[in-house]
Amino acid sequence: MVTMADELPSMRFIHSYVRAKKYYLTKHATIVRLERGITIAELEQALLNGEIVERYSDAQPYPSCLILGWLTSGDPLHVVCSRGDTEPALRIVTLYEPEDALWESDYKTRKVRK
Repeated sequence: MVTMADELPSMRFIHSYVRAKKYYLTKHATIVRLERGITIAELEQALLNGEIVERYSDAQPYPSCLILGWLTSGDPLHVVCSRGDTEPALRIVTLYEPEDALWESDYKTRKVRK
């Protein structure tokens, strides 16, 4: 049986849940957010103004996606989101500032390892 959790989150889904403040930060995402001094407002802005740059349909326990958003400082922020099977269905799995050594200057494309 296919459930809503089997679907990749869309930007429409993400926007709807962020605007309603119906999302769940994993313990890991919460720790990373606090360590990096990223506010909830900055996280929400990044999600509302971001774009999906990678999709992970085989991720467990739920399919997920990588969103590129921007902090108020102008720095890029990557957020991994999934669509869970219980409310709040939007799950923030992790977030991080992408490393220049691993990403092209658009922060959407991974650098090819030589």
